[in-house]
Amino acid sequence: MRLRLDGLVVLLAIGVYAVNRWLFSFDAFLPYAFAHYHLGDLCGGIIFPAYVNVLARIVAKRELIVSLPTSLCLSAICCVSWEVLAPLAFPHSTGDIIDACMYVLGGLIYLAARNATAAPSS
Repeated sequence: MRLRLDGLVVLLAIGVYAVNRWLFSFDAFLPYAFAHYHLGDLCGGIIFPAYVNVLARIVAKRELIVSLPTSLCLSAICCVSWEVLAPLAFPHSTGDIIDACMYVLGGLIYLAARNATAAPSS
């Protein structure tokens, strides 16, 4: 079974997040604020729709994040959940518009990778 481009993008996002978080900070070649505060959100924006599609394939036998509207809807849910509601419930959490933009950008990157190698509809 061949790994689709979206799978490679997701694995790359997981790797980038893990390396930046636990092994070596990318602030050596990326702006400090981006490497420390926003790169993880971009990676999460790529990983989360892939996770939703894996669960949907298992439960509903079809993917849910397959178009721009569904990607933007999931990104909006993430933005509201993590950047609006979480700061209300958790004192250590802060809302950040740049993080919200990273979720949307990550979702668009995932969707582009997914659609670049998805089987054509019949």
